[in-house]
Amino acid sequence: MLYKDAGVDIEKKESLLSYVKRFSGEVGRFGGRFPLAEKTLVASVDGVGTKLLIALSLQKHDTVGEDLVNHCVNDILCEGAKPLFFMDYISVGRLDEVIFKSLISGIVSGCEKNGIVLLGGETAELPSFYIGNRYDLVGFILGAADGGITGNDIREGDVLIGLPSNGLHTNGYSLVRKIIDEKKLSLNKYIPELGHTLGEELLRVHRSYLDLLSPFPPFSSSSLPTINGIAHITGGGFYGNIPRIIPGGNGVVIKKNSWEIPYIFKFLREVGKVPEDEMYRTFNMGVGMVLIIGRGDADAVLNALKGAFIMGEVTGKEEMVLTF
Repeated sequence: MLYKDAGVDIEKKESLLSYVKRFSGEVGRFGGRFPLAEKTLVASVDGVGTKLLIALSLQKHDTVGEDLVNHCVNDILCEGAKPLFFMDYISVGRLDEVIFKSLISGIVSGCEKNGIVLLGGETAELPSFYIGNRYDLVGFILGAADGGITGNDIREGDVLIGLPSNGLHTNGYSLVRKIIDEKKLSLNKYIPELGHTLGEELLRVHRSYLDLLSPFPPFSSSSLPTINGIAHITGGGFYGNIPRIIPGGNGVVIKKNSWEIPYIFKFLREVGKVPEDEMYRTFNMGVGMVLIIGRGDADAVLNALKGAFIMGEVTGKEEMVLTF
């Protein structure tokens, strides 16, 4: 089973983004940059996708509100920016007080945990557009950077350091739901290897990496090594995100046996008969964020980041290779 079979065409999306780049040079990065006299403002917008349908099925909506904030925070971290404020947009078919309050509770919780201001938002009731109490959720974030991370310092021989995810985060859910529907899986099914139900696993909150990365330059003036590049592994998996930060003329080699792939990904691959390459094009496979560090700084970074691991290196050939 492929992601395209679930209605998501990554290649078509990339083609259309190339069209948009004619009008905005920033398209394709994790955040848009706007230089000011002393700081660079970095903005980003994102959503939670069809993970919302899992939340609707389980009638639990606070976690997706927190997902939204964390996803946006991580995106601007890739540009070397710390978040300042957040705004939300909620569109619904029919405004449900319980769902609305639960969503706001999750958004507020996410903002508080990341130390940012919830500046405002918009709620639109669109009964002719959404069915029943279905809704969509979009987040807008603004941060500031001292110069930031441009990726211009990435060189052949730099190492890729992976930061573990805590599940699917917010991507690949259209394929997940297709697997669930076709294989008639129950979200309430207890899976011993996970230690909880399938639904609980699928609603685990997208991890924020703000606290983990804040001690590093350019987020602070500490003596820790400088990070040359950061990729947030979201929609498009490894293939859709790591190349976004690699300079032209360079590529990467990733060793798939350098980390333990969480059981949920093994489960989805086996049950859904998903080709291995498709898994790495769709999911984060247990790696939520990838840092690119000078080889000589790798040990210092690993000592400072609990759970981090070396997963590959930058090469002088413009291609992405996954190997054992």
